[in-house]
Amino acid sequence: MAFRRVGKALLPVASGVLTALALPGFGAGPLVFVALVPWFWTLEDGRGFRNGVLFGATLFALDFRWVLTLFRFTPLVVVGYILLVAYLAVPVGVMGVLLSRAHRRGPWAFLAASVVAWTLLEFLRGLGPLGIGFSALHLALYRIPSLVQLAAYAGPLAITACLVAANVGVYYLVRTRRVRFAVVAAAALAVLAAPALVPIVPDASLAERVAVVASTVSQEAKLNSRNLSALTERYLALGEEAISADPDLVVFPESFLPAYILQAPRVFDRFAELARRGETSILFGTGDWRDGGIYNSAVLLDPTGAVVAVYDMLRPVPFGEYVPARHVWEALGLGRLAGSFLPMDLSFGKTVQVLAGIGTPICFESTFSSGSRRLVLRGATLLVTVTNDAWFVRSSELPTHFAFAVFRAVENRRWFVQAANGGISGIVAPDGRIVRTTSEEGVLVGDVHRREDLTLYTRVGDALVLALLGAAAAGLLVMRRRRPAVQSEGE
Repeated sequence: MAFRRVGKALLPVASGVLTALALPGFGAGPLVFVALVPWFWTLEDGRGFRNGVLFGATLFALDFRWVLTLFRFTPLVVVGYILLVAYLAVPVGVMGVLLSRAHRRGPWAFLAASVVAWTLLEFLRGLGPLGIGFSALHLALYRIPSLVQLAAYAGPLAITACLVAANVGVYYLVRTRRVRFAVVAAAALAVLAAPALVPIVPDASLAERVAVVASTVSQEAKLNSRNLSALTERYLALGEEAISADPDLVVFPESFLPAYILQAPRVFDRFAELARRGETSILFGTGDWRDGGIYNSAVLLDPTGAVVAVYDMLRPVPFGEYVPARHVWEALGLGRLAGSFLPMDLSFGKTVQVLAGIGTPICFESTFSSGSRRLVLRGATLLVTVTNDAWFVRSSELPTHFAFAVFRAVENRRWFVQAANGGISGIVAPDGRIVRTTSEEGVLVGDVHRREDLTLYTRVGDALVLALLGAAAAGLLVMRRRRPAVQSEGE
C-alpha cells in the first residue's frame, strides 16, 4: 500500500519531467501529446492541489533552469528562482483542485474543464508586470510547421487547447480502452493539422536581402565600458563582412556595445559611415539616455547614415530591466534589497513605433504575441527582434527564446528575423519554416519579403479563443447544475 502511494505521488513528477522534455530546452516535442497523462491519472484521488503543485514545480524547475546561470552575478538568483517556481506552481495546484472535481463528473466534463483551465491559466500567466510566456505547451511544436498553422487563425492558445484535449483523449483511451476517446485525440490532432491545408497568400513583394550580425560576446565583457573600443572594432569588422553581401538591411543585436550609441558621436559616426559605404540600412539595439530616463531602443539608419526612427521597448524584463513597484519596496524598507537586483529602472516606451515598415519587438517582448500584433497593426511588414542572450551562456533559454520567433511569424504571416548576441540568430518564414539559423559568431545572410496581409489572429487576437473558453465554461456550469457526479469513467 505504501509503495502504491509513493508511486502515485511520482506520477505528477513524471508528467512534469515529460512536459519539460517536450519543450524547446530539451526538444523532445512529440512527447507533448502524452506528457499530461500521468498527472491526469492522479486527479481521481482528491489530492488535486498537492499533485498539481508537484507537477507544476517539477515542470517549472526544469524549464526555468537557465535562470540559475545568473548565479555568477549574484547568489540572490537562487532565492529568485525558488520564488519563481513557487509563483508558477501554486496556480497549477489550484487548477488541480478544479480538475479533480471535474474528474468525478465524467470524461466529457473533465475534457472541457481541462481545456478551459489549462488554456486560461496559460493566458493569465502572460498578463501583468510579472507576466511570462515561457513553458507554454504550444512551444513544443515549434519545429513542426504543419502543426502550428492554427496560430494564424486563433493564436497559440488554440494550439495549447488542442494539445490538452489530445492528452485527455489519450488518458481516457488508456484508462477505459474505449474507441471514442481515440477519436477525441485524433480530432484534436486534426484541428491542429487542418490549417496546414489552407494555402498561404504568396509573397508579393520583391525579395530583400538581410545580413544578420550574430555575436558571442560574453555578458561580462559587454558590461565593461573599458571594452568599448575593442568591441566597436569587432562589430565593425562583422559589419564589413555584412555589407560585402550587398544587403538591403544589416541587423546588429540588442545593446551590443557598452555605450549609448546615439549619445556617442565617435561610435555613431562609424556605423553611419558603414551604412553609407554599404548603401544599406542598418538596424541596431542600444541604450538611449534622454528626458531623464534610460530606454532600451532599436534604431534604424537609412543608407545615408541618418536616423530614420527609434523604437523604445514597451515591456522591459521584470527584475532584469526594472523592479516592479519599486516604490512599494522602498516604503516597506526594502529599497536596498530592490537596489541589489537593479540600481536603476529602465524607462518604458510610450508609443508603438514602426521603423519604416519594420516592427522591432526587443528581446523579452518577442515572447509575447501582443507586441508583434500591435506592431503589425501599426503597419509593420517585416518583424525583426534584436536580443542579447549572453546572460544565459548557451543554456536552454536560447532555443526557447528562438522558438517564439516561429509563432510570431505564423501568427502574423510575416518574415521574422532575429539578431542575437550569445543566442540564436536566424530567419523564419511566414509559414513557420526556420530558413536559416546560427549560434556562432559571424554574418547570416538571407532573403525576406515585405507583407501587408493581415491574418485573423492579427485582427482579433485571443478574443476568439477566449470566447470559446467562456462558452465551454458556461456549459460546465450548466452541466454541474443538471447532472449529479458520476462514477463511471466511460460515460
